[in-house]
Amino acid sequence: MADHHFSGVFPILQMPFNKAGQIIFEDLRAEAEYAIRGGVHGVGIAYGSEVNKLDDHERDEVLSAVVDQVNGRIKVVMNTGAPSTVQTIHYTRVAKVLGADAVMIAPPAIIGIPTPLVRQHFIDVAESSDLPIYMQDMTGAVMSPTLLADLARANENLCYAKIETLPTPNRFTETGQLAGNKLSMFGGANGVFFIEEMRRGASGTMQGIALCDIVRKTWDHFQAGEEIAAESLWNHYQPLVKLYTLGEGQLYWIAKEILKRRGIFSEAYPRLPAVKPDVGIFSELDSLIERLGVAPI
Repeated sequence: MADHHFSGVFPILQMPFNKAGQIIFEDLRAEAEYAIRGGVHGVGIAYGSEVNKLDDHERDEVLSAVVDQVNGRIKVVMNTGAPSTVQTIHYTRVAKVLGADAVMIAPPAIIGIPTPLVRQHFIDVAESSDLPIYMQDMTGAVMSPTLLADLARANENLCYAKIETLPTPNRFTETGQLAGNKLSMFGGANGVFFIEEMRRGASGTMQGIALCDIVRKTWDHFQAGEEIAAESLWNHYQPLVKLYTLGEGQLYWIAKEILKRRGIFSEAYPRLPAVKPDVGIFSELDSLIERLGVAPI
C-alpha cells in the first residue's frame, strides 16, 4: 500500500555538472547532506534537477547515489515521467528497485492530447507499481483540479499532487474542495505562492533547494501557528528568491551559484544548452547574498 503520510519540505535537487557537462557525484552527495542539515523532510530529483538532460544510465546512477547518501534519513522522490506510458512504467519500476520512496509524473507533453488519454496514462502507471505518485500540474503539462481529484479517487497510489500552474492559490482551493482527503497537495514553482499555498491546505512544498533551510524555518513558523513570522521571514528573502525564478536555463545558473557560494558545489554549471544570465544578475546576486547573510549551513 502506498505511503500517504508525506508532508513538509521536499526541495528539488540541483544537478552538479562540471564545465564539460559531467556529473560531479561528490557534489551530489554533499548536496544531499546539505539538505538534511537544512532540516528537509525529503528531496526530489526532477525537471529542476535537469533529469530530462540525463541518459538512462545517468538517471540510475544519480538516484542510486542519492538513496545511498540519505540512507533512509529522509524520503527520495524520483521523476519518472516520459513521453510514453511504456517508458513511464519502466522508469517507475526502476525507481522502485533503486530505492525511491515515491515518484513524480507530469502528463506527456504532447500538444492537444485529450484528457481521457492523460487519465488512462496515469491509471496504467499507478496500476503497475505500489509506489505513491505525485501528479505534476505544471505549465506546458497542465492537470486541472477536476482531473487531479478524479485520478485520486480512481487509484490510491495517485495520492499526491504537485501544483505549479500559475497562479497556484486558486488551483489549491479548487483541488482541495474536489479531492478532499484523497489527495495531498504540494506547492512548487520556487515558492512564488508559498505562504498562500499553506493557507489553502498545502501538505508540503517542493521548491528549489538553494535556500532549503529558510524554507524549512518558514514552514515551521506557519505550522506552529506563527503566520506573521512565517510571512515576514519569507518576504525578507524574496529579492533573492526572485533571482532564481528566472527562465529555466537562467534558473540553473543562479541556483547552482548560490549552492557554490554556500560551500556545497565545487562548480556551478548547468548542462547545455542553458541561457546564462548577464553580468548584472550575478552582481545583484553578490550583493543580496552579502546583505541577507546567506551563509553555509
